[in-house]
Amino acid sequence: MDLAKQFEEATAYAAVNISSSEINKLYPIVGAKRMTTKYGPTMLLSVRESEARKVQLFLPKIYCAVISDDDLNKINTKAVSLNLVYKGLCETSKSYLLGIES
Repeated sequence: MDLAKQFEEATAYAAVNISSSEINKLYPIVGAKRMTTKYGPTMLLSVRESEARKVQLFLPKIYCAVISDDDLNKINTKAVSLNLVYKGLCETSKSYLLGIES
């Protein structure tokens, strides 16, 4: 990949917090990758917020544990078409409630 393309892709996504997502809206997943931050292992999910805007968000650890490397490969090679759904905040634990739909 040429340098111009790498720069374009590096700035193509805005980082957002899951809580800023609209409840029950389908966000098409366009990419995913495992990474390690200062807080430990996590997963960065790239989703399309609108036709003109793509965003990246970090999944809570509980969800990272259920996504296999095979799932990641299918997402990144476009073998599957999935959507992330933000379902709100759990009143008891204050955890983000997420879902995946086809």
